[in-house]
Amino acid sequence: MKRALLLLSIVGLIAVGCDGGLLVQNQDPNATTDPSLSGLLSSSILTTSNDVIPSAASTTSYYVQHLASPSGSSLDRHFESRFGATWSSVYEALADTDALIEKATAESSPHYSGIARVIQAYNVGLATDLWGAIPYTEALNGEDGEITPSYDEQAALYERVQTLLDDALVDLNAEASTFAPGDDDFVHGGNLDKWKRTAWALKARYHNHLTKKAAYDASSVLSAVDNAMTSTADDAQMDYNNDPMENPWYNVFEAQEGGILGGHLSEQLVKEMDGTIYGVFDPRLQVAITDSADLEGTGDTPPAYAGTRNGEGAGQFYNHLEGDKYYATQNAPILWITYAEVKFIEAEAALRANDRSRAYTAYLEGIQAHMDKVGVSTTQREAYVTHPAVDVGAGNLTLDLVFKEKNVATFLSPEAWVDHRRHDYEYPDFEPPVDQNPNLSTDHIRRALYPLSEVERNRSNVPEVSLDGLLWWDQS
Repeated sequence: MKRALLLLSIVGLIAVGCDGGLLVQNQDPNATTDPSLSGLLSSSILTTSNDVIPSAASTTSYYVQHLASPSGSSLDRHFESRFGATWSSVYEALADTDALIEKATAESSPHYSGIARVIQAYNVGLATDLWGAIPYTEALNGEDGEITPSYDEQAALYERVQTLLDDALVDLNAEASTFAPGDDDFVHGGNLDKWKRTAWALKARYHNHLTKKAAYDASSVLSAVDNAMTSTADDAQMDYNNDPMENPWYNVFEAQEGGILGGHLSEQLVKEMDGTIYGVFDPRLQVAITDSADLEGTGDTPPAYAGTRNGEGAGQFYNHLEGDKYYATQNAPILWITYAEVKFIEAEAALRANDRSRAYTAYLEGIQAHMDKVGVSTTQREAYVTHPAVDVGAGNLTLDLVFKEKNVATFLSPEAWVDHRRHDYEYPDFEPPVDQNPNLSTDHIRRALYPLSEVERNRSNVPEVSLDGLLWWDQS
C-alpha cells in the first residue's frame, strides 16, 4: 500500500465527526499488517456502502430537496458544505482498493483486482463530483511519508475513472485467477458478469455527466449502456440481510422515533410526487418512502402528505422516512448504480441523439423497473405509466420528463445532486431554501468546500473554491 494514501485515510478518519484535522496517527496494535484479498475486498465494499454513500447522501439529499432539515440548519441553508466524514471514508476505500490491486497483482488474481478497480473508480467519481479536484495520483504514488499530495484536476480524474473501468474489464475477463471472490463480495457475490455490467454502467454514467462539454458523445454513452445491466437482478447494491449492521437510513428512522429528528421529507419532493406539480400521484411516495400523512384528518384520496420547507424547519405537520418502507427498512440495500438509472441514462442520451423511439422505450422501462424494485403493485404501476402526464408518447418526450423520473429513481443517492446541477435545477417550483446563505451568487449550491482537516494539513495544495463555483463538467 502506498504510504501517502494510507496516511490520508488514517488522518482523515481521526477527523470524522469534528472535521477539525487532528494530526495524530493512531494505529491499532492488533491490526494485521498483511490483510488478505478477501478482507480488503469486504472492507472496501463495506466502507463504500455503509460510509461513503450514506454520508454523502445525508447532505446532498438536502440540496436536491429530497429531505429537509427539521431545524432549518445552516447546512440546509447552504452556509457550509464540507463532507468531512465522506472525505475520510473515500480515502479509506481508496487505501483498501489500492492495497487490493497491488496484492491481487502479486498473487496473480486479476478477478480481485478487477473488482477493486471498479470500486476505486466509483469512489474517485463520487469524490470529484463533490469537490472537483482531489489528491489522487500523488496520493497513490507519493514517496514514503508524503501527506501533502498535489491535486488532480477534474478533467484528468474523469479520464482516470474511464481508464480504471477499462482496466477492470480486462482483469474481469481474465481466463485464470489464482483466487476468486465469493461470499467476501457483498455486492455481487463473486459474479464477474455482474461486475462487468456494473463497470459498463459506470462508464455510461460518467460519459453522460459531460452533457455541457463540447466533447459530449451520446454514442459513447449508448455503447456503454448496451453492455450494462439487463435487469434489476444486475443492480449493484449492498444488502443488509445477512449483516449484523442495519441500513444507515433505518438508523435515521429509529433516531426519529426516539426524538432525534431527521429524515424529514422536503416539501419539494412531496409536491413532485403527490400530484401537486405534475398532476399525477406517484405511488412510490406511499409504497417506498413514507406513510400516508392524513395529518390533518382530511381523509383525502390520494392521501394528504406534508413536507418540510427547506431552510425553514419542520412545521406542525410533516412526513419522514418510515422504517417499514423500502428505503429505510432494517435490511434495505444501499444502491450503487441500478438498471433503472441506466435506463434513464439511455433515455437522456438517446433523446440528445434524436433517437426518440429508443429514448421513449428506455424512459418507460426505467419507470417500470424502479417501481417493480421498490414494491409498487402491478395495478398501481400501470395506472401511473399509462397516465397522460407520464405516457406522453415518443414525440412529446422531453429532457425535463427524463430528469423528473430519474430524480425519483435516484432518491437518497448522491447521483441526484449531479443531475440537479447538470439540469441547472430546472425542476418546476424548485426554490432556494428559506434564509439561504446571502453570500451565494447563484440560486442553488454548486459544489462542496474542502474539509477543514485537509485545509489544515495540506493548505499549500488545497484549491480556493466557493460554494457557488462551477465544477469543470458544470461549465460549457
